[in-house]
Parts: sequence; structure tokens; C-alpha cells
Amino acid sequence: MTKLGQIIRRFQGDERGAALVEVAITVPLVLLLSAGVFEFSNLLNTRLLLAAGVEDAARYMARCSSDWETTCKGQAQNLAANGAVVGGSARVAGWLPPTVLITKTSTPATDGSGNILYLSNSANVDVVLVSTTLPYNGMVFWDYLGFGSIDIKVSHQERVFGW
Repeated sequence: MTKLGQIIRRFQGDERGAALVEVAITVPLVLLLSAGVFEFSNLLNTRLLLAAGVEDAARYMARCSSDWETTCKGQAQNLAANGAVVGGSARVAGWLPPTVLITKTSTPATDGSGNILYLSNSANVDVVLVSTTLPYNGMVFWDYLGFGSIDIKVSHQERVFGW
């Protein structure tokens, strides 16, 4: 016990290497925090790209006055995923045009009592809803911790008013 006591007393007043110990403790924490910030910013960037594509497709469908199912729908899906009506390159890796869902609903412009609910030249107001879901695979650290996959869901509505 006396030998151990002598060793401890010898190091008690010594401050050499204190900075090295501080760095050894803080650097892993700072790197961990930085990795989390980078992964979260990549997730947000992907979500913003999906939102931009869905909004573009909804605006396109709101203005489209030709055949909805065969012409406009396919072009809007391609616009959402690839940034162009025909061709284009993928906005987000793994996001394909068929995963963009487009639905159109009609709502009466007036209720049963004749009260005007929506201003419209016709009896119905058409609204297009464009939505998509993309499983996000970019979070390596998130997967390493065992939290499972993250699905990014985005939707946007526009009132149809044609050309």
C-alpha cells in the first residue's frame, strides 16, 4: 500500500498531459455531435427535395386540362421525381415516378342549403392531392444504433383550375 501511495502522491501535483486527457474526452463527443448534424441535415435536404417535387407535380396537375389518367398523370409523376415532364435526372436517389400518388377529388361548391362554400364557375370544385413516401436509407449512424428505418412522407394539394 505504501508503494501505491507514493505513486499517487507523485502524480497529484503534476499537470503535464492534462490537455491530452481533455482532448481525448472531448474529441469523440464533438465528432459524434458533428456526425449527427450532418446526417440530420442530409435528411432535411432529402425531405425538401421531395416536397419541391410534389409541389411541382401538384401545380402541373392543377393546370393540366387534357386527359388526366393517360397523359397528365404520368408527366406529373415524372416531373415530381425527375424534375422534368419528360426525361430528367432523379431528384433523390431511389425515388421513382410510380411512387408518386396523384388523386383528384370533387367537392360541391355549395352545401345542401345553397350556401356557397367555394367560389366556382361550376357546381364542383376539383382538388388534386399529390403524395409520396420514401424510405430514407442515408442515416448510417441511426441504423447502427438500431432505431430502424425512417420513412419520409410528403403531400401537397392544389385546386384545379385548368389553362
